[in-house]
Amino acid sequence: MINEMKATEKAQLYTSPLEEWRVEPQVVDFGAIIICRRGVASMRIDFKDWELHEGAVIIIFPGEALILQQVSEDFMVEMLRYDAAMLREASLQLEHTVYSSLRADRCRKDRPVVTAIIDNMFALLKVYFTQQDCTCLDQLVLYQLKAFFTGFYDWIVRSRAERPPETGSRRTRELFSDFMEALERDYRQYRDVAYYAHRLSVTPKYLNIIVQRVTGHTAKAIIDQYVVMQLKLSLRSTNFSVKQLAWDYQFSDTSFFCRYFKQHTGLTPQQYRQSQAVAVEK
Repeated sequence: MINEMKATEKAQLYTSPLEEWRVEPQVVDFGAIIICRRGVASMRIDFKDWELHEGAVIIIFPGEALILQQVSEDFMVEMLRYDAAMLREASLQLEHTVYSSLRADRCRKDRPVVTAIIDNMFALLKVYFTQQDCTCLDQLVLYQLKAFFTGFYDWIVRSRAERPPETGSRRTRELFSDFMEALERDYRQYRDVAYYAHRLSVTPKYLNIIVQRVTGHTAKAIIDQYVVMQLKLSLRSTNFSVKQLAWDYQFSDTSFFCRYFKQHTGLTPQQYRQSQAVAVEK
């Protein structure tokens, strides 16, 4: 059950068991700060697992692929959800390396100070969200996001010495992170491993080794999974025709697009869209 609060065009604050994230991997087109209020779960984001329990805080960025797994019956989170434009404005002064650091170290599980910051931030925003006559919600959320991202990065830098060593070599983690960022940016135009290897200045064989080391899947499999998740999002959330989507994703023709989608999902794009419409009606 979702505890709905007044929503603006750009931001929402609510509690949820996140049932919609448990069915299959999907791409989100929004950003979010999430605090686990009770229960436990494993959240896979861009093919990396993060463990959540009560008080854990995790950040989601637009364009990321995720699914919720191993969820306890009492699992519940509180989530501040905001659109991509608000995130860009909130993090405008953060350099690219800062943004990458936040993605790489997105989850805080055992630091009371981070939980306390989010508790106070959400409590303050609730005051404004519940006021029927509040006319500046977007700006209030934006200022809170700016403060959070700046403070969270500062906390990461200051606490690096306290963090446990990460698994895998630094080179492996950085290359995989760069691969996912490139994929999230260029998935509409490019679906071949050679392109992403060239962007990262490595050979396709080496990129494949890195991706398999991190995910257990080939680079091509990850590319196709991500593209299909984006296509599903487009089919669910837009009224674009199949022909328009084939054009937007630069398939050679509509027939090839339909074959590609069915190969990876077992359904044609039209069948998938119809199945989602039926699910919504239920």
